[in-house]
Amino acid sequence: MDTKLKNSRNVRIGIIIIGLLLAVGVNVSLFPWMIRNAEQKSAQLFSSSENVNTEYIDTLYQGAYVLYTEIKNEPSENRTEPFVGEGSGYDDYDYISEWSSSFEGVRSETDYYATDGTKKEVNTNAPLYEVLEPDFRIDDDKEQWNSYESVFVLDFDEDGNLSVDVKKDGTVSADTLIKSLLQADRYNEIRTYAVDNDTTFVPVKNFQVVYGIPKDSTNLAYEDYYTSDYYLVASGGGDAAYFITLLVIAAFACFMCSRRVWKNEKMPDYLPKWRYMEAGIFGLMMSFAMCDIYIDTVCDFPYTGKAGYANVNVWNVLKTGGILWLLFAVAFVSTVCIYPVFSVGLKEYIRQYSFIYQIFPWIRKKWDQFTDEVNHIDFSDKTTKTILKIVVINFLVLAVLMCMWMFGIAGLIIYSFVLFYLMKKYYDRIKKDYDVLMRGVQRIAEGDLDTMITEDIGVFEPFKEQLTEIRTGFKKAVDEEVKSQRMKTELITNVSHDLKTPLTAITTYVELLKKEDITEEERKSYIETLEKKSLRLKVLIEDLFEVSKATTNNITLNLMDVDVVNLMKQVSVEHADKFEQMGLQLRWNVPEEKIILKLDNQKTYRIFENLFVNIQKYAMPNSRVYIDVEKPEGNVTITMRNMSAVELNVRGDELTERFVRGDASRNTEGSGLGLAIARSFTEAQKGSLHISVDGDLFKVVILWKLS
Repeated sequence: MDTKLKNSRNVRIGIIIIGLLLAVGVNVSLFPWMIRNAEQKSAQLFSSSENVNTEYIDTLYQGAYVLYTEIKNEPSENRTEPFVGEGSGYDDYDYISEWSSSFEGVRSETDYYATDGTKKEVNTNAPLYEVLEPDFRIDDDKEQWNSYESVFVLDFDEDGNLSVDVKKDGTVSADTLIKSLLQADRYNEIRTYAVDNDTTFVPVKNFQVVYGIPKDSTNLAYEDYYTSDYYLVASGGGDAAYFITLLVIAAFACFMCSRRVWKNEKMPDYLPKWRYMEAGIFGLMMSFAMCDIYIDTVCDFPYTGKAGYANVNVWNVLKTGGILWLLFAVAFVSTVCIYPVFSVGLKEYIRQYSFIYQIFPWIRKKWDQFTDEVNHIDFSDKTTKTILKIVVINFLVLAVLMCMWMFGIAGLIIYSFVLFYLMKKYYDRIKKDYDVLMRGVQRIAEGDLDTMITEDIGVFEPFKEQLTEIRTGFKKAVDEEVKSQRMKTELITNVSHDLKTPLTAITTYVELLKKEDITEEERKSYIETLEKKSLRLKVLIEDLFEVSKATTNNITLNLMDVDVVNLMKQVSVEHADKFEQMGLQLRWNVPEEKIILKLDNQKTYRIFENLFVNIQKYAMPNSRVYIDVEKPEGNVTITMRNMSAVELNVRGDELTERFVRGDASRNTEGSGLGLAIARSFTEAQKGSLHISVDGDLFKVVILWKLS
């Protein structure tokens, strides 16, 4: 009988081992599917320019110009001069020097080979000349090119037109590389300068540059958790395969433990019965946590979509199989430990199979009574008896913990007296804190919003925080009302000031004109001043009229299809002279395609004009102004950023109020209504205009929904 039982157990153990090996085999066979899914996801992620480091792409394109100038070595103080027309005398900003500084930052991390059409003049740091051979293919010599993530050629023909030939692509697809490089060529700053200034643009001609991007380079694409191999494998079926396998193993374990199937024979016991619950729970927690190990194992498996199993050897398979077998064995054993709960019930399972329950049943019972009594303390009654119970229970617990110390009992007696004193004092403090809380609530109920509970009220601290929020909310409402009244007063004051100033000047000069002893020159000067002040007064009144109409929703809109990017550029061209005088450089980051919105052309023109005028007045001279146009999630966002020439001591939302200026002393010309009009016209066209100030950085964001 014993021999038969032993043989039956050996059979079951063999079935378990084979079952786990089968699970391992199925999972290993799924690895290629998971890896291919991950590669497809990676290709999708990097098929658009969102995850491509366009700054690095721009630097590589600019590097072609830098390498070209290094080969030609033309004597010129301004290295940009040869590209803006022969004999042009160009002495403006040296773009090539700036590009050279940027290129030096990536030069040591990028392999390149640059040559003219004859291959006689060469600038290189790596032997990449083979790539320029007519019939060259990367597949012809895999090992030599295996260290590169991407290999591509920038070819400038005899007319300076750029073509891009991607010999090898990796994380970033060939189409994306070509698109990004051609976009960099399209937005060449030197070409833009030449077009804006009616100067001939002379591009690089008859020139080829081969770039090799090493595999260990992180410049070509942005990498984060959502582009990592771990995430791509996990989301590409890795998590699903692991947890489905765990469910299958759990079902297999239940089958192997079933007495019906195995004729009431128990599973072999390798653990004492009273340790099953803890072992099972700990094992299941480990099984869920070890999903990371499973995904890492898939990532480390040397299978790829291109090479297939070419790099897979026996050791890789054995190592992977061993790791998976251990993972699945833990899940199987954990399920076996938990399985008795289905036959005996949860309560009986805990009583029979829990180690903690076997050791601490009496302590658990007393602890339940103790916590119940403490949680239901009535602070209005004397609680000396309750405190005494707490001290007794605390003494027993500490006696068990410290019984190995020969002086423990004496120390516990002293500790118990101290604890009694401290807990009695703590209880008295709770009553005191309760009284403080109630007095604060009463004062707030009576309308005293300045009352604050500054004392530490212990267990009632959350109530103090809630009361503070209530008080803050009421005070905020009062402050908003006070602010509204203050702004009305300031509005009247500012209107009076801005109207009175030109009127006073007009009155003064009229009186001067009445004098008979003035010369003709003085008369002309006075008339010019009168005209200037009159025009300023007219502009102020017109602005007031526009703001008044916007405030009363009395604006008439003539909606039509408007290309907002083209309109902005049109406004900027009309203010180009002023920008040039101040040394302001506009940096445009706008889409290639048109962005058409249903807007009022004149009102929208006024919005952009007011913003550009505001930049001219307050931007720091000889700085850059950044203009970005984006289309996030069905919206069009226009962002303008510049550095302020003066310190901004007002909030962004206050700058769009009427008669508010960044120049608090009101020394600059203007009505203080420009930004208010821009915001009103934007909101009238169902958009929004927000201004933020970060130190000296001034930022305007306009948002419209796409039609």
